[in-house]
Amino acid sequence: MSAPGVVVLDFSEPINIQLSRAQVVTPVGRTLSAAGLSSEEIEVPISGNEFGVYSVDWTTVSAVDGHVLRGSFVFGVGVSPVGTGEANSAALGLPDMVLALARAVEFGALLLAIGLLLVRQLASYPPRLTWVRGPLVGALAVGFAGGVAVVAGESMSAAGGLSPGGIATYLSGGEPGYARLLRLGFEAAALILAMLGVRRVTILVLAAITALAAAGHAAALRPAAPAIAVDAIHLASAGLWAGGILALAAIRGSGGWRSPESRVLLKRFTPVALIAFSLTALTGLLQAVEELSSPLDLLQSTYGNVLAFKLVAVGAMLPLSLLAWRRLRPRPRLEAAIILVVVSASALLAAFSLPPARLAEAEAGLASPESALALPQPGDLTLGGSAGDSVVGLTIRPGKPGQNTLWVYAMPVSGEAAAAQRAVRIQVDGRDLSARRCGPTCATASASLTGGESISVLLGTRHDVAGFKLPQLPAPDGTAVVQTLQRAMHQLSDYRIDETLGPSSQPLRTLYAFQSPDRLSYQLSTGGETVIIGSVRYSRSTPTERWVAESTLPIHVPDFAWDSGPIQDARVVDAGEPGGEQVVSFFEAPYGSPVWFNLVVDGQGLVRQAEMRARGHFMDQRYFDFDAAFSIVPPVVSDRNPARLMPSAAPQPAPISPIRKPASIN
Repeated sequence: MSAPGVVVLDFSEPINIQLSRAQVVTPVGRTLSAAGLSSEEIEVPISGNEFGVYSVDWTTVSAVDGHVLRGSFVFGVGVSPVGTGEANSAALGLPDMVLALARAVEFGALLLAIGLLLVRQLASYPPRLTWVRGPLVGALAVGFAGGVAVVAGESMSAAGGLSPGGIATYLSGGEPGYARLLRLGFEAAALILAMLGVRRVTILVLAAITALAAAGHAAALRPAAPAIAVDAIHLASAGLWAGGILALAAIRGSGGWRSPESRVLLKRFTPVALIAFSLTALTGLLQAVEELSSPLDLLQSTYGNVLAFKLVAVGAMLPLSLLAWRRLRPRPRLEAAIILVVVSASALLAAFSLPPARLAEAEAGLASPESALALPQPGDLTLGGSAGDSVVGLTIRPGKPGQNTLWVYAMPVSGEAAAAQRAVRIQVDGRDLSARRCGPTCATASASLTGGESISVLLGTRHDVAGFKLPQLPAPDGTAVVQTLQRAMHQLSDYRIDETLGPSSQPLRTLYAFQSPDRLSYQLSTGGETVIIGSVRYSRSTPTERWVAESTLPIHVPDFAWDSGPIQDARVVDAGEPGGEQVVSFFEAPYGSPVWFNLVVDGQGLVRQAEMRARGHFMDQRYFDFDAAFSIVPPVVSDRNPARLMPSAAPQPAPISPIRKPASIN
């Protein structure tokens, strides 16, 4: 029941920092936007702690192959929105289909150009076949036009519209853009030379094919050079085989394909076509191995379905090619029609941003094993704190008297890149340990512990300090305390919370009132007020403004900050006096982000104070007025200011005092 301090989007491969972007829309309609923070991360800071549904939309531009990927998801604070899972661009939209059509035109025209160059060369052998010409200039012109349409569409998609600056950034921001510009340059040069009657344009067409491969999926594989070479050979050999068939369909002789001259051309073309077909099939198989995670992808993924359809279409050509090879009944125009279907399927495959193999690789991507050890494992003693604007998690393993390994997780608001630049020191009772880094956000050291030691984590040149007072070792299991407090707190009918939220030079203070089953009011130190009753939200920015009513998802009361995820590694860090207050600490990972809690629990199981430490979200809460029988009513939506929602007899909130127990958060 607490909003994250920052929404972090991590990506499995490098992104274009300038063009990749994300935005978060809060429950009250505020839009928070951010560009790429690093080559693999976008972060959107969230200020405030509004209840309701947050929507996240993101767009990334790959820095390795230039493809654009989009996604969206929602999450709720105090509510349970439908469809919280992530949606990405695995399915092709209308713009992708339009680009695929333009790409099919470019592919087909380039293949035809290669085929025409081949057939012209074959016709030049003695005896010369003077009737063999074909529309080479037309093919190159159509290919260039298709290429311009594809590159323009990709550039506008990456830039988010017709933005000259964004388009220039996309085309000049790295290898993907350079490959696209070179492709257009080679296509234009080949067209100009063909129009001038220069016969040897083959090298330029092959260069355009290579640049086309460098702008596709092959560029994202590692190492990229062999993959691009395989893709380029696949396209060139397809040009000799499939493009040759397209050329034959375009230059049919006056006597038909059973005339002696036509049979001479077929005889010359057949051995080249057989070799080219074999090479196309071999390189196509290599591509399939690279792009499919398993043969089941042919049935279980859209990409695989399109690839399977392409294979079926190629298979349908084999009987026709056999007839042409035996020169029994050549049908080049029918073969050409099937080739156009194959080309369209290839263009559709190129429109997918992530083939199944790369998608599976992305989903399987995990942090390095040692870096992951900085986060708690089952059975660990883990405590949370803060130093400056960094959340600091301290995990003691095995958490028993004797030699222990101390694992420190330190993450500032500005992210991993900033964390990696900050020095980390670990002290036990003022004595420096020999600490070493185990990742951008991880440091570790060893020490002999007995319990009761003071541990300090110092960050950066300013030596921001997170201090921890260890409990007795081993710390008692806190599961029973957590179960007791959960029962007591979730039986409440109404209660209030006085909350301070940081990190900030001026922390946000909020006074909440909750009434079951679905009523909430809160007043911000900045002057804003909100009331939620059922499915209606009333809000205003200042006490003198009119109330604005709008629909919302109903909240569930009671609900608490620690209800966001499964509670892990609960430990009693101060047992206190029998029947008195005790302190329990535990860890959660809602939405995959680490969060530490420290709760002061009284003898009845009621939480009196709570501290929550997460990245960009340092929250201190004081709970009071349990079952005080107050009422939250709708405000008057009129020009006149309504009376305050909190009953006049309500006690004024006292300042939140720091938790006095061991393991307190400094």
